[in-house]
Amino acid sequence: MSALDELKLMTAWDSEPALTETELNATLARAALPDAAGILPLATGWTATYDLNAAAAAAWLIKAGRASATVEVDPPGSGIVTSKVFDNCRKMAGIYAKKRNSTALAT
Repeated sequence: MSALDELKLMTAWDSEPALTETELNATLARAALPDAAGILPLATGWTATYDLNAAAAAAWLIKAGRASATVEVDPPGSGIVTSKVFDNCRKMAGIYAKKRNSTALAT
């Protein structure tokens, strides 16, 4: 499984508030780490290596930011309170933030 696919699973990326693949790729790029040989990200010979937990925490914060502006029941009568979506996104960000520095090599 690719790092992008794993990040998609970790972030429920296509559930509202949704993320785009472009956003997830940018989040992965910011979470790039030196590989097992110590080669820095983007250097020649670098094996793509990421702190997936840091990327997931950042992605959940993006989702929280999108949910923060709304606090009503959406849609009306659905029982989905958008402030709970914000709270849940922040909780997920916190869970992954505590796990940072676990790495995954790209496949």
